[in-house]
Amino acid sequence: MTENMDRFNLPRFLFLARFILGLVFLYASFGKIMDPKAFSENLMAYHIFDSPLAIKYVAVTLPWVEWFCGIFLILGVFVRSMAVLSSLLLLIFLLSMASALVRGLEINCGCFGSAHETIGLYSLFRDGLFFIMSLTVLFSKVDSYTLQALFFKRKNSY
Repeated sequence: MTENMDRFNLPRFLFLARFILGLVFLYASFGKIMDPKAFSENLMAYHIFDSPLAIKYVAVTLPWVEWFCGIFLILGVFVRSMAVLSSLLLLIFLLSMASALVRGLEINCGCFGSAHETIGLYSLFRDGLFFIMSLTVLFSKVDSYTLQALFFKRKNSY
C-alpha cells in the first residue's frame, strides 16, 4: 500500500518542486530585466568581478538565462538540462553570498531585482533549499507532468 502511495505522490512532488523552482527563477528575473543598472550595482557590491565590462555582461545576460530557465522548468521542456543549469546557478549564488558574508560585506542580495534584502542566514537558507530542490529534480526521473512527456506519448502513439 505505501509503495503505491509513494509512486502516486513522487511524480506530483517532482512536478511541484520543478514548478516552484521555475516560478522562483521567473520571478527573480523580472526585477533584474526591468532594471539592469540596479542589478549591476548589486553585482559590484560583491567585489567578485574586477571588470566593469564583465559586470555589464552578467547584469544583462543572467536575468534572461534565469527567465528561460524558469519558463522551461515550468513547462517541463529540457527538464534535465534546466535542472543542471538551475543547480549550477544556485551553487554560484550560494557561494557568492557565503563569500560576501565571510568577508563581512553587508550588501543587498540582488536575488530578486531591486528588493532590498541584505545577505544573511535567511537568504543562504532559502537558496540552499532551492538548490536541494534543483538537485532533486536533476537526480530524479523526469515527472510525467511535462510537455516533454506529452510529446513523447504523442510520438509513441503514432
